[in-house]
Amino acid sequence: MGVHPPLLYLGMSAWRCRSFAVGALLSGEIHSDEWIKLTRRWTLSAWSFLSCIIAGMWWSLRSARVGGYWAWDPVENASFMPWLTATAYLHSVMCRSGAGCSNCGT
Repeated sequence: MGVHPPLLYLGMSAWRCRSFAVGALLSGEIHSDEWIKLTRRWTLSAWSFLSCIIAGMWWSLRSARVGGYWAWDPVENASFMPWLTATAYLHSVMCRSGAGCSNCGT
């Protein structure tokens, strides 16, 4: 329990840092290709920190004895949605750059 919440906080904070990159893109201070590289780096770090939701799922299932898969814990569900969004974003960026995808929607 001492590791899981700080890692989720780091993941949510790194996820929020992407908004500064959006602001830089809209203001014209950064170009599209640089923006993709910058947001991919922040999204990858946020995704790795948010991946610790599995540890929270295990803790709530085993230690708290609340039962059930994910136990419908609001913290787990609130961290699961940005994780899914980050996964979809990373997939689309990888498809756009051609890394790791042979034929993604082209």
